[in-house]
Amino acid sequence: MKVSYLTMSSYEGPAPDLDIWPVAPRICKPDVSRLSVAHAVEMAQLAEELGFDWVSVAEHHYAAYMMTPNPIVLAAALSQVVKKATIALLGPLVPLNNPIRLAEEVAMLDNLTGGRVVVLFLRGTPNEHHTYDTPAEATRSMTQEGIDLIMKAWREEEPFSWQGEHYQFSTISVWPRIQQYPHPPMYGSGNSKESVIFAARRKMGIAFSFAPLEMVEQFVELYREECAKAGWQPTHENVLYRGIACVGETDGKAQSVFDDYLGLKAREKSMLQSETMGGPPIEQLVSEPYFLGGVDTVIERFKALHDCGVGVVDMGFSVGHLEQQKASLRVFSEKVLPVVRNELAISA
Repeated sequence: MKVSYLTMSSYEGPAPDLDIWPVAPRICKPDVSRLSVAHAVEMAQLAEELGFDWVSVAEHHYAAYMMTPNPIVLAAALSQVVKKATIALLGPLVPLNNPIRLAEEVAMLDNLTGGRVVVLFLRGTPNEHHTYDTPAEATRSMTQEGIDLIMKAWREEEPFSWQGEHYQFSTISVWPRIQQYPHPPMYGSGNSKESVIFAARRKMGIAFSFAPLEMVEQFVELYREECAKAGWQPTHENVLYRGIACVGETDGKAQSVFDDYLGLKAREKSMLQSETMGGPPIEQLVSEPYFLGGVDTVIERFKALHDCGVGVVDMGFSVGHLEQQKASLRVFSEKVLPVVRNELAISA
């Protein structure tokens, strides 16, 4: 089973939480944001040192919980200090971007890393579609057409044109070429029946974010059925799960850190009121993290995921201040990771 460290790049000063979007720029202090980004890179380096297989980045806009409007910029920075771990783009939001530009930038990153990139292209949460006023009703078909276009742009050896429903280009000729020809390992969203079928037919993996286990189990079964129809057989490593982590020696210690963190965020929210349209849907497994608990509890959570078919786990250690996050990361790496990999004989 592979583990991935989600590089949160959260703003470390007082700021509204997930349920407020967009966050007013006046709240962002440049010295705090600079230090916050530096700490994000430091944590990714530490995760590699502690044995994580991947470090990941994601795209979010106008918010403090993840300051990565262009995740490929952060991934490029990480590529220069994270020397062995896979750099996972989980993921760029296709409807908010030019898909050819995404194809070019990912190809650049694949060259920078010597072929250490995996990618999950996503549609984005409803609030994100307001970032550039993208028509919400078109985002699913834009995402699917964009992914097909990107994959073709990486495969083709001669310039070509594209005339689709959402994208029209007279000339496409991507330089540099992707290192992992015809494309890096790719994942699609596993959060709906339509997206699962789309991924299976293109021999892509599927990824879940903050999803209940019964949903994961149901859609993994559908995924395997659709992969069989498409003539291939996925492995555990084709199924990825993302969750927030706060790991302590005991359940009580982890819960204490989490409760203090919730109290801090509540106080910050009361201090920083603003009129907004609201943030992304807050799933229960964000407000009550799946990987919240002591060593034994988190090991059991990993076993349950593996039983559902998951082979890659992406974990965001974003609870608490920097030293608390480091402590949580170390407890996981020292007490949970060896069991997951060895004593429980969990493998992809």
